[in-house]
Amino acid sequence: MEYITKTCPVCGHEFVVLEKVEKKAIYCTLECLLAAQGKNNREKVSPIISA
Repeated sequence: MEYITKTCPVCGHEFVVLEKVEKKAIYCTLECLLAAQGKNNREKVSPIISA
């Protein structure tokens, strides 16, 4: 398996991902994804319900 280093466009941190998911992995954390979508307020996000 090949890994590459990417930089998060929101926070600037570097993170490592598999090369084959390089185009899908844009943000280093879910928090950065939510910030990019403008949903910083946790009340707006529905909780995950596990079965």
